[in-house]
Amino acid sequence: MLLEGGTIINYEIRYMLLLLSAVVNQKPVQRLKRAVGWETILKVSDFHNIINIIYLGILGMEKDISEDCELQFYQGYKRELLLSESYRKAEEVIMWQLERYKIDALFLSDTNIEELYVKPEMAYIGQIEILVEKKDLPQIHRFMRDMDYEQQEDRVGKGTVYTRVPGLRIVFYDTVPIANKVIRRHFGEPVRKYGYLDNHRYIHILTREDEYLYRVGRLVESYVTGMLKIREILDFWQFQKTLDETFRSKMTSEIVEKADWQEFVSQAGVLATLWFEDGVRQQYGLALELEEYIISRGQENKHLDKVLLPYEKARLDFYWRDREEEWAAKKKEWLFPPKEYMFQFFPILGKYPFLLVFCWIIRDFRFLKFVCANRCRKAGVRIRVKMLDIKEKLKGYLRKKEEDEETEDNIYILNEEETEGEKDNEEVEDQK
Repeated sequence: MLLEGGTIINYEIRYMLLLLSAVVNQKPVQRLKRAVGWETILKVSDFHNIINIIYLGILGMEKDISEDCELQFYQGYKRELLLSESYRKAEEVIMWQLERYKIDALFLSDTNIEELYVKPEMAYIGQIEILVEKKDLPQIHRFMRDMDYEQQEDRVGKGTVYTRVPGLRIVFYDTVPIANKVIRRHFGEPVRKYGYLDNHRYIHILTREDEYLYRVGRLVESYVTGMLKIREILDFWQFQKTLDETFRSKMTSEIVEKADWQEFVSQAGVLATLWFEDGVRQQYGLALELEEYIISRGQENKHLDKVLLPYEKARLDFYWRDREEEWAAKKKEWLFPPKEYMFQFFPILGKYPFLLVFCWIIRDFRFLKFVCANRCRKAGVRIRVKMLDIKEKLKGYLRKKEEDEETEDNIYILNEEETEGEKDNEEVEDQK
């Protein structure tokens, strides 16, 4: 657990947040009042994807830090710089491929995240997320494979993940990766209905309102899966600062209210203000609980879950979480949860509790149906990719055959011309 060790680590995390705030707001860094364990700050900042910002903050500081630890800070900063450059190049190539194959694609997250910061090197690009139509996934798999990307298993989301050295991660979705029905309904339009990126015919981008809702949705998904990090709160806070008077806050507020996310958005905003601004006037007791949840890497807090997202935490058992030990410990509980939990989905149990066994069967059947549907979808994509490969090979074979036939025809014509030329020469000689 991240908070082990008591007050010393708490002080170091507090100082790390002060350092982060100073760099983001381009203000002088506070001088150290006592010794700091930089190894702890290195570990925490690396996990929360803010190591590049912390490195910018410690430059020129009078600090008691080992050469090895400072070198690791620099290596983390340099790694993010090189990775950002690789992402920009990869994004250009992928856009070109999508245009080439005439595939409509909506970029949900891309390298434009760098525009949110005063210095591009302060940004962090974890992955590029693209929404496409389901029918286009086999063609996408083919050209991603041809570009030396490897397909990886995604146990949390429903996307198709492709990775490549030096750490690139590209995710294609055929549905928006947010489970809330209200948000999924809002993003239910075909990809081609969204606005176009400049000078592109098949690359689409989100409006400011849609981007706001998508960012909120991804924050919720990260919270539900226990992977909410400081970087995500920072990115959302930076994005909010870019919104101008043309932003239609009433429309987004209504959708957030329908999704029952208003308390979560409010407390995330309070926490961002607490971290990255000089002061906060709101009551921030609940925001401090959210802060502890983030720092402790998603340690369970039922009170926080109930207040922030009362209708979201109930779906945790439908996620494939990448935690083998947790899976082994909770497998039995997931298959046969208590009656109180089942009552949320089957209110009839309040009147007929003896139906619990049948409700377990129905629930487990739904879960197995979800698993089977996911596997069938992936198997279907593989089959369609194979068919496309066979189709391309047949086209190549037929093209080669046509070329051979054309070559034979040309040779035959040349032979005929040579024969006629020889006959003409013989006639000329006979006349002489």
